Amino acid sequence: MVLYRKYRPQKFSDIVGQEPVVDTLLSQLNSGKISHGYLFCGPKGTGKTSTARILAKAVNCERTASGKSASSKKPPYTQRYTLNAKYTEPCNKCNSCLAVANGSHLDLVEIDAASNRNIDDIRDLREKIKLSPVSSKFKIYIIDEVHMLTKEAFNALLKTLEEPPAHAIFILCTTDVGKLPQTIISRVQKFNFARASEDRLVRAIERIAKAEKIQLTAEAAVAIAKVSDGSYRDAVSTLDQLTSEKGKVRPEDVSKIAFFANWDHTFEFVKNLLERDAQKTVSEVEKLVNSGVDVSFFAREVVLLLEKILFLKLRVVDDFEISKDQLNKLETLANQTNIFHLQNIIKLLVSSEADIKFYPLPQIPFILAVCKFCLSESGEQFSPTVKNDEIKEREATKPKITIEKQKNPKYKKSAQLSEILKNWNNFLSKVRPVNAHVMAILRATKPVEFIDGKLTLEVYYRFHKEKLEESKIASMLEGKLEEVINSQVTVNIVLAAKETKPPKPVSESDVVDVDIAHIEKISSDIAEIFSK
Repeated sequence: MVLYRKYRPQKFSDIVGQEPVVDTLLSQLNSGKISHGYLFCGPKGTGKTSTARILAKAVNCERTASGKSASSKKPPYTQRYTLNAKYTEPCNKCNSCLAVANGSHLDLVEIDAASNRNIDDIRDLREKIKLSPVSSKFKIYIIDEVHMLTKEAFNALLKTLEEPPAHAIFILCTTDVGKLPQTIISRVQKFNFARASEDRLVRAIERIAKAEKIQLTAEAAVAIAKVSDGSYRDAVSTLDQLTSEKGKVRPEDVSKIAFFANWDHTFEFVKNLLERDAQKTVSEVEKLVNSGVDVSFFAREVVLLLEKILFLKLRVVDDFEISKDQLNKLETLANQTNIFHLQNIIKLLVSSEADIKFYPLPQIPFILAVCKFCLSESGEQFSPTVKNDEIKEREATKPKITIEKQKNPKYKKSAQLSEILKNWNNFLSKVRPVNAHVMAILRATKPVEFIDGKLTLEVYYRFHKEKLEESKIASMLEGKLEEVINSQVTVNIVLAAKETKPPKPVSESDVVDVDIAHIEKISSDIAEIFSK
């Protein structure tokens, strides 16, 4: 038997690192107030399904209030199955507990929602749930990876989940609770399973290694914990894979099967990244991929190291569990790094991590995120044949792009601007088929001046300005404006002052034809009256 199955928890006291969940479940068993529905959510390998099976054992364990197993002469089940504070843990000796352990219990139904996800599967469940239990008090339904059910299947499950028969208990397990409808979540009790800490994983691995007489060094145990990503199952499976090695299990043995970069390697990568050295960082990613390193795991390690630097920058006191020499290196790098650059690269890498897991070539999203950060200021397109020094030399000769900010902008009003405002909705309707995203930005953009064919548009966010100033976008906008007013137009984008609030989208009802000369005459007449 593989180790993760051999050492799977069989009672609540065996579950490690999920004390809040265990305490609540034991309290319910103690009081006898068992819910009809539970939702166990959390990362993979944290004990959700194991806890569900233990709960199934506990509520159907064949014991009496005195703690003895039920006799062959069985009284009514209402007397046989009494939950008492002294007997909340399953005995793991009665027929019911043993049947759950070996998967032969007739009143425990485990459903894999990944392969039984359609409405017909749930309809079949609804019909069978009405039948009374065969040999136990409760009929338990464990639905694993419940987030994989279709929308129609969820709808079919709703009523049954809200008002199931008295003998039925649902236990839903998922690694992605965000995909569950709120109508499902509101009908069950939700329990969050936490990712295991490195210390807990190390203790669990060392305990199993001792029981199995595996020679495991302390450094190897730490290495296994690092590559397990908080999963007990992954940690035990990695240990099981290493048992075929002769002699002691060492960190280098772990790296042979897990392919991870060491701390110094990761630090050097982060250092080059924060120095915006695109050539070195991209080359390093390619080397890691060719050597078999898991890109997703490496990206996570880079983000965690950047987080430590951010904490040092913010002077957040934390136990980083690293050596003094490593801490000094991080502090030096933190002092040389702009905090806004840190925020930007962390955002980019976290966003790319989701694509890494699903993209056929996982290194591509990671490389794109790195290039976007390293080359964002200059706008230089990276070419592997161009040396970094040459790129810096080109940047030095380029004119600096400045953002126009005016605290009290005073723009000249004109009849031409009134014409633009009147036709603004028509202009937006022409932009929408070409680029709906740009059209959405324009709805929050304010035309403030139109003189001699130059239209000034005021935006309220830096990224809006950068988007509208792209050469293709600017050309498209000027072309559509020319179609609307039958005149050549040049677009100028400026950034509004911070204290200025974004306008409401312009509509035709907001625009009124105004004779500017007439208004000026009225103003002059009013001024003359007040002067007298």
